[in-house]
Amino acid sequence: MRLRPSTRPLGGTRSGSFAILAASTTVAACTTSPVDTVRSTYENAKTGPNEVETLTNLVELGVQDRVGPDLEYRASYKFVESFQTVDTTAASSDDQSSLHRPSLDLIATSGAFKWTQLFQSQIDRTLASNGPDNTLVRNDVLEKFEWAPPDLPLVTAWINYRTTEDEFFVDQERVETRLQISQTLEPFDYDYSFRREDTDDIDVDVETERIEHVARVTYQDRHLDDKVTTTVSLFASERDNTTDVPTGGVAAVVVQPTGAFADVDTTPQISALTPNAALWDTNLTTSAGIDIGGFSSGGQLSWNIAAQLPAGQSIDRVDLVTVSPVPAIYTNQFAFSVWASDDNTFWTLVKSSAAYTYSQTNQRFVLSIPTVSNRFVKVVNTASPAGAPAVLISEIELGRSATGAGSNSTTYDDSIRSATSSVSWRVADTVTVGADVFAQSADADSNGQRTRDEQRLDAGVWATWTPTEKVETTLRASDQRIDDPILRDEELMTLLGVFSYRPIRTLDFDVSVLRSDRDVDGDDDVQNDIAQALASAELLPTLRAEVSLERNTTEDATNQREIERWIAGAALIAELTSTLDATLRARNDDATVSGAGATGIPDPSEDRYELTVVYRPSEHLIGEAELRWIDNFAGNGLDQRLRVDWIPFGDGSLDTQFDFDRTSTESFGDTQIDRWRARVRYSLNPYAYFEMQYATEIPDQGDSTEIVTATFSYNG
Repeated sequence: MRLRPSTRPLGGTRSGSFAILAASTTVAACTTSPVDTVRSTYENAKTGPNEVETLTNLVELGVQDRVGPDLEYRASYKFVESFQTVDTTAASSDDQSSLHRPSLDLIATSGAFKWTQLFQSQIDRTLASNGPDNTLVRNDVLEKFEWAPPDLPLVTAWINYRTTEDEFFVDQERVETRLQISQTLEPFDYDYSFRREDTDDIDVDVETERIEHVARVTYQDRHLDDKVTTTVSLFASERDNTTDVPTGGVAAVVVQPTGAFADVDTTPQISALTPNAALWDTNLTTSAGIDIGGFSSGGQLSWNIAAQLPAGQSIDRVDLVTVSPVPAIYTNQFAFSVWASDDNTFWTLVKSSAAYTYSQTNQRFVLSIPTVSNRFVKVVNTASPAGAPAVLISEIELGRSATGAGSNSTTYDDSIRSATSSVSWRVADTVTVGADVFAQSADADSNGQRTRDEQRLDAGVWATWTPTEKVETTLRASDQRIDDPILRDEELMTLLGVFSYRPIRTLDFDVSVLRSDRDVDGDDDVQNDIAQALASAELLPTLRAEVSLERNTTEDATNQREIERWIAGAALIAELTSTLDATLRARNDDATVSGAGATGIPDPSEDRYELTVVYRPSEHLIGEAELRWIDNFAGNGLDQRLRVDWIPFGDGSLDTQFDFDRTSTESFGDTQIDRWRARVRYSLNPYAYFEMQYATEIPDQGDSTEIVTATFSYNG
């Protein structure tokens, strides 16, 4: 099979594209060309009888110079084109896409004043053999002003005007205005920001206005010869959102999560997920450390991405926001399942794995789901095209469709005001005590109806005693109260004690006890008791041992169940020779679930054994092997992983990597998946390299996937 040239031109022909690459490389090699990056990548992916060929070319040009002592310009141009041929037993297609993004910055400075003028345009064109020829054009004009006088506040203001339009679906205008003021005046520092965004979706006659104010003041100082440290911080934010829709439309309501979580977990029925604040910080351009792209580009399946709903709220839509747009040729090949839980541990399937709509304009997967009112909801990515690039998730957003036939205007407003204070006092050389208080008032309303009216107070006291260099003890008691007549009242009392003992340099003991008791609306909700002991000893200069024991009891009165766990772990870390290290770990989690709410709950017990061996015969060769045996409710199996990094030449011009991993599960249906990856990179010089990659995934059930990639890159 070959990449078939289209009869419709798109940013030049393939031969023309290679001519651009060759010419750019030649110029870069001979002159002081402004070429920054030139890259061409060919990829062939086969899954069973299906085959996908992709060719991607990229050129980035940039130049920067000073016209005078106070005037500078920066000009850049980015060009990307992609050709993809898909052959299946049912049909074949030839798809093309291109991106042109020229930009120009003018920067003028005069003393403490700096002015920046940005012009940028982006043209995305897609030609699908089974769809329409569509071109999306986005234009940006940005005016930015910065004033940084000495001993006065730093002031930054800018206004960005953006238009986005394509031939079929999108016709949008957006104006964004920002103002930031900040200053440090020891022992104070403060900052304030204002943001307003007005968006007009002309095609559907929907207007959206968002206004945000955020202010923060912090005071920190030391007293009494640095024995007392005091910190006080005040924070306030207010956000107003208004959406005007035509009569007969359906207006969506935004539901603000109160927390977000994420982990890779292949057993979504039981998974206690780790908090991930980046998933709900409203920063849509920064990755939350989650890649759901193709496995050849580092993406992973089974990402459990969750959000905690405010009490009393329900949703029927979940959005996964991506850092950058996903190429249109891949979007319909992603699939997700949706789960709900009341305790972030035991989950119920809400919607089976399915593909969902992806919005190129808003850079998000839009998941319409049955109405969910549980405390937690999560999305699990279950399928992705093997050859897709990295797809980084920045945010999880929740929403609820309005009832009835719609309205002319929908509003959602929320405000938060909080104060944090802490003081620590070094009473003596061996004793330090402290206290901290966090107070917050938060309210929200939707269409004039109050949806949140929260008063929160967290108070804690702690003490640390270090009688000798060998002993350290810490105690902390805290009480958290949340009063909200609309949602719920909640109280969480926590007591934590930690004791550390190091009798000799090679031996450590740590004991900790934690008790937390949460009541909701005056009734018992969840009580946790955790006791943990950890010992670590250096048995020999080349051998270290670790032993741990934990008892964990959870009494869940709301769901009428009790979970008791005994968790024992042990590890040996050995330096067998100067070039060989080995680590052996074992973990036994013996759990029982009892009570009326235990019906249908899988047994959360698990046994895990791991052996890792690292071999470093030289600085140019590293080998690593890992064996991992897991036995839990989903089955048992042996996972194997092998990796070799080899730089055969002293100058590092040739770099090779080899990876193999096998995942085996013995359950109702035994499964095994082998994955092989190999990469060879040859550096022609410090600016250019040629790279070959091979990756394959071989399941014992279903079709195998094989991917071959070749890349040439020049960075000037």
